[in-house]
Amino acid sequence: MANVHCVRENFGRRGRKRGRITVSVRLIVGSLSSVRPAPGICSPVRLDDRDRPPRPGLRAGLRERSGILREMQPMSFTKREWRGAHSLRSAIDWKKRSREALILMGISLFLAFVRPYGSNANAPFLLNFGVWLLLIGSGTLVGELTVHVFYRLRPNGPDWLMVIITSLVTAVGVTGVIYGLEFLSGGYIVVGDGPVHIIYFYVLVIATAMTLIGYTVSRAFNLAGPDFAQAADEGDAVSDFLKRLPVRFHTADLWAVSSEDHYCRVHTSLGSELILMRLSDADRELASADGLRVHRSWWVARKGVARAERGDGRIRLYLHSGEDVPVSRSYQAAVKDAGFTG
Repeated sequence: MANVHCVRENFGRRGRKRGRITVSVRLIVGSLSSVRPAPGICSPVRLDDRDRPPRPGLRAGLRERSGILREMQPMSFTKREWRGAHSLRSAIDWKKRSREALILMGISLFLAFVRPYGSNANAPFLLNFGVWLLLIGSGTLVGELTVHVFYRLRPNGPDWLMVIITSLVTAVGVTGVIYGLEFLSGGYIVVGDGPVHIIYFYVLVIATAMTLIGYTVSRAFNLAGPDFAQAADEGDAVSDFLKRLPVRFHTADLWAVSSEDHYCRVHTSLGSELILMRLSDADRELASADGLRVHRSWWVARKGVARAERGDGRIRLYLHSGEDVPVSRSYQAAVKDAGFTG
């Protein structure tokens, strides 16, 4: 408004149009570039110019941009971090699922060979195997979901009730799959013959047997001695971790892992080896192993500790290789509770 008023005073009515054009051009040029418009005839000064802080120079601007770039740097991944960030290993136990898949395939092969209840008597063996694999797989899925829902609703429910409910619900689901296959194949795929309640009874017998086998194996796995399940998980974690090393280390005993810059040195009964890995990632991968973090640069396995020394409020662990491992004060309580100090 100050520019318009000043132009009106200098040009009057005849210069009003010209003054408006001049002000408009100045505003457009000022918004499109950082160059201040050339002063006009009266060179008015806007009031907010006097209160505005000076614009930062080139050096200050570069410092500001470099700070922003530093804050953005954690978003850039190395190849190793990108692979770890997109790994599903922490969400799914692929080794356990692979074993279960092999068991299901074995059961499907057996049923395809036996052909219970005269199912698909004239069908090729491979087709029969595929049908039974689909039925066993769908039954396993329904059974696992049923067990999950049962223990969510009744955390302290009796196991016998869980077995009964799981068998009944699984039989319903598999019976539905059987009739779906028969409908889609135009009657070519037939699993059993008779009315629906007879088919359901046939399926219920197999579903009950499968549920009892799964329950018995799971219970035996969890009760086959003190910490049997935990020991199996520990063996899997250590075995998977040692596969990062050359082949000759795959059968070694893991003693410790230490941090060296961007690498980790893995100490084993067959020597040590460097791998490209962060200690925090190694600690997370060995979470189920019998060991613990004792220092910001050390993770130690129980079987790797030969002896421990205590003195002056400090603890030092010695590996079987003679390597001494410092224990930080923040980890001393955990080391004592784990019994690493004897």
